Amino acid sequence: MAGHDRKTTAADPGRDGGIDVAEREQLAYALDLRFAPHRDAADATVREAEREVADARDRLARALEEKAGRWYQSDPLVFMRESVKEEVGALARKTTPKKARTSYRWLLDRAAELAAAEVEGYHGDQEAGRRDRDHGVEACRAAEQRAIEALEAARVMQDRVRCAEESARQGLAVLVDTCAAAR
Repeated sequence: MAGHDRKTTAADPGRDGGIDVAEREQLAYALDLRFAPHRDAADATVREAEREVADARDRLARALEEKAGRWYQSDPLVFMRESVKEEVGALARKTTPKKARTSYRWLLDRAAELAAAEVEGYHGDQEAGRRDRDHGVEACRAAEQRAIEALEAARVMQDRVRCAEESARQGLAVLVDTCAAAR
């Protein structure tokens, strides 16, 4: 077994505490391998956050276009309500039972249409309110702000990952210098 022992010479700095070029490269490679997944994950997170900001800005632009393109729409129910009230007054002025029955049937149809339109209008208003809360201009502005904040946080995290890697690289440089000074 003594024949297998290497002798320490001036050409073998590893035995006397120094780090040779091959070992230094191996340590640097190990450091790269150790930090690559973290660096890649941080980069991917920043890219995803950037996509989220771009998507939020696109949604905001669409919401602004939609709002600008929306015309004033009057409520047809106002006129239907007034018409039903007028029909009640007209029914009261009918003088014969036949005319009163015909007027009543007409009133009944209009009142039923009004009731159905009121229900449909309520649900439409609720849906429009939900859509506005979820996809309206203010909701899109808030989503854009959240995306920008997430992007800033992702960039801070990415910088911290880089700082951690840089600390490890500085530590490697100190190790190499310490081992070289010990020779």
